[in-house]
Amino acid sequence: MFTSNELMNLRQAFESVSIGEAFVNLEGLKMVFNQTGYNPSEERLLELLANCGKKDEEDIISFEMFARTLALTFEEEAEKISTSSQNNDARDQEAMMKEMMEQYGPEGAMALQ
Repeated sequence: MFTSNELMNLRQAFESVSIGEAFVNLEGLKMVFNQTGYNPSEERLLELLANCGKKDEEDIISFEMFARTLALTFEEEAEKISTSSQNNDARDQEAMMKEMMEQYGPEGAMALQ
């Protein structure tokens, strides 16, 4: 999902918050997300962590866990954009068909398709 350069930048952001540790807490995770331009709520972060395999409060949030949660966020954003685009395409086609029906009548519109 991430290029080697992106992973390097993400690791630098993670390490700036982890202060020499191999993990961060939830507040640190929020800070890393903020550095990448995302501002999820604590509830949303907990949901992402659970979806990536974090089972309870005792599980640490490693760089790998952070990268997975960010990748999941990107995938969900891309899916929203794709779905929105598909919905827009369907609305555009519907509007075009309606316009053709008004202009050429039902038979004429069907013949033009």
